[in-house]
Amino acid sequence: MTQRRCTVCNKQALYRCTYCGDTLCKAHLTPEMHWCVGVEEYKREVQSTSSLPFEDRPEQRGWSVEKGGHTKTHFGIFSGNYSFLLLFLISISFILQLLIPGYTRQLVLIPPLVLEKPWTLVTHIFLHGSFEHLFFNMLFFVFFGPVLERKIGSSKFLLIFFLSGIFAGIGWSLTSVNSALGASGALSGIFATLAVLMPRMKVYLFFVIPLEMWIVAFIFPLFYDVLPILMGSPDGIAHTAHLSGLLFGLLAGMSLKMSSARV
Repeated sequence: MTQRRCTVCNKQALYRCTYCGDTLCKAHLTPEMHWCVGVEEYKREVQSTSSLPFEDRPEQRGWSVEKGGHTKTHFGIFSGNYSFLLLFLISISFILQLLIPGYTRQLVLIPPLVLEKPWTLVTHIFLHGSFEHLFFNMLFFVFFGPVLERKIGSSKFLLIFFLSGIFAGIGWSLTSVNSALGASGALSGIFATLAVLMPRMKVYLFFVIPLEMWIVAFIFPLFYDVLPILMGSPDGIAHTAHLSGLLFGLLAGMSLKMSSARV
């Protein structure tokens, strides 16, 4: 038995959103504050009703007050935060790469052997070639993974993460014979999905320049992946894997957006 925690900040949670099921503290009650999937429905309900302010009557705005404040959970602090669970598992996997001889060789994606070892389409996501490679991928993950998870829910988030990674592996296998490893393809899918669902979200390029999400989703792949491919410069980066994951993320984002519009 563990105390209920806010899915955004991990503080004690007293409320549950009836739109997405998240447990939340008072600071993150409003759908806009926890990237709720039901934010549009919430806005329509607010516009069609006149009642006390949301802060005074949370149960009148699509919220239920939690009773007792405790519940069972299988993942503890990772419950409802699978993006951080993935980050943890990827970090552990990198440690195992350093400690266990042959670990990387068994799990890395090798295009000529992909039909013999199809599981490597998934396992290569959890491998990295260096600490620098791991650090920048996980930094990217921390910025965008939790936002998408709060936006679409944990189950859909996991599905997009793994399918983007698999799609990236397939794209790379069709265009190269060199081995590949890393979560970049899966992260490209997450980034693209978020760019479709939240195109006006502000992203600070180089931590300084504010740009809207859709602009970054266009500029970054163009300069980082498309131009190097066109120039034919071998730099050891799996550009087609990035672009394949990005393509899947765009399609997933458009599918989610159309599904939301039909509700």
